[in-house]
Amino acid sequence: MALTLPPLALYAHFPWCVRKCPYCDFNSHTVQDELPLEPYLSALRDDLDAQAEAVAGRVVDSVFFGGGTPSLMPPDAVARVLDHVRARLSLAPDVEITLEA
Repeated sequence: MALTLPPLALYAHFPWCVRKCPYCDFNSHTVQDELPLEPYLSALRDDLDAQAEAVAGRVVDSVFFGGGTPSLMPPDAVARVLDHVRARLSLAPDVEITLEA
């Protein structure tokens, strides 16, 4: 009997907020000045690259950006992350992409 691996879901944590809500348990931080966007995007790419080989051949059926306030991330930054995901992993044709408000 062959083992069938389940599809993958990818979660990208965005750790910045306009303000920290008192009930929040996420690792998140209030934006002070400008977002450290480039170091964050670089770290996301590095993390994805480090994990890609271990999940090679499995299909990603969901990509979720959550954590702090991901809607603070500029649309072009989201596109750059998704471009890197597409280059490294197999996305389902009907992949669900969610950006938490």
